Amino acid sequence: MDEIFTAVEPALQARIGAFRKKHRLPGIAAGLATRDGLRWWHASGFADLETGRRPDQRTLYRIASISKTITATAVLQLRDEGRLGLDDPAVRHLPELAAVQDPFGSVEDITIRRLLMHTSGLQGEVPWQDLDRMWMYRPEELLGVLHLARVVTPPEVDHKYCNFGFELLGLIVERIAGRPFTEHVRASVLDPLGMADTVWDPDVSQSARKAIGYDSRSHDDRPPIARELDSHFWTADGGLWSTLEDLGRWIGQQLRSDAALERGEGQVLGGSTLIEMHRPSFVADADWKEAQGLCWYGTRSGETILIGHGGALWGFITNISFSPSGKVGAIVLLNGIGAASKLARELMEVVLPAISEADDRAEVPPFTPLPDAWRELLGVYRDPELEGEFIVEWRDGKLVLLSDDPEAPKHDLDPTDDPLAFTMRGGRPGGEMLVFSRGPDGRIDRCNGGGYPAMRVDLVRPPTWI
Repeated sequence: MDEIFTAVEPALQARIGAFRKKHRLPGIAAGLATRDGLRWWHASGFADLETGRRPDQRTLYRIASISKTITATAVLQLRDEGRLGLDDPAVRHLPELAAVQDPFGSVEDITIRRLLMHTSGLQGEVPWQDLDRMWMYRPEELLGVLHLARVVTPPEVDHKYCNFGFELLGLIVERIAGRPFTEHVRASVLDPLGMADTVWDPDVSQSARKAIGYDSRSHDDRPPIARELDSHFWTADGGLWSTLEDLGRWIGQQLRSDAALERGEGQVLGGSTLIEMHRPSFVADADWKEAQGLCWYGTRSGETILIGHGGALWGFITNISFSPSGKVGAIVLLNGIGAASKLARELMEVVLPAISEADDRAEVPPFTPLPDAWRELLGVYRDPELEGEFIVEWRDGKLVLLSDDPEAPKHDLDPTDDPLAFTMRGGRPGGEMLVFSRGPDGRIDRCNGGGYPAMRVDLVRPPTWI
């Protein structure tokens, strides 16, 4: 992969330079990451206009709402440990939520899943009390003002982005974990991945590496410095600072979305849970270009689908986007005002075709031999009533089920304790059994997949030679 990044480096740098020039930005730090973390980076402009300090891979930027992906990870860890359910009413774990006003039904309709997906209908920001200021609370203060909060749209009817909901998720994590939210996330998510520069409160050394945030220009070439507020006003929904290096590790973790990988050293969520989080399941716009998953969202442009999350907070706009199939992701950190998500997509649209071309040129790896015990299962099967056909094949080192429709996805077949029974993976038949049977002559002549019987149609008798 490093050779690919080197080959397209001029194009990547050109995109970054043109973007900075177009938006007249103080500075940009951008990078590409694989499962091994940050593999390429480039910086343009300044982390601090006053001193002329340049950004690098260890410069700290506010990542704002990218913090939500880390909060969501802590929630899914607790789910995987059996300590909460995604469809639990949030009030079950945070009884103070009973004070929330809900004109559309019961407060129990605010579930953890809906908070993660921004579909609860809860108001977007924390409760406010007058028109003359922007209201902010530390997390511990929120519990005293929940009677001012409202569900403002019926749940599930719209995608309503909700910062407030992620602050509530942070309180739920804290309540269930039995320790402060920041302490729990540090121990369960950040430290296991070596993300030491992803912090709410930069220390003295880290503060010297912080980028200065700048607001949009006001009829002047030199943008004003943005105000900087206490990160603990947005602890769970937007309070973190981070770097290209650390976010490269975070993307690397997301690209470990292999169902066979279990939570353990260097893996803060199992691969199947990562797949679940990334899977878009609620279309968020009328053009079908964005869909929401469990915190992460998917965006489509042409045939390119990316999973990611952005952030925006006083003087900083950030984005991370990755392709699970391409096994690569982009990071864009701006200490100024510009569409970081657009630059991230531009970088991905440079590198993804190069990866695809390299894959086409690559040597085909040695074929994995088919286990002898499964050879008799291979063949074509037909549903005698529905007249549909499917094929059982050994492909790319796996036993798979294929439809007679070449556009349909294949389904992996996982063995069970019964040598003639397999678990189908993915899509409609996912999790159900495919069971083979023998005919009177001892050969496999039929099967049943999830309740649908099918007969073997490709049994060929050996020729008789005269």
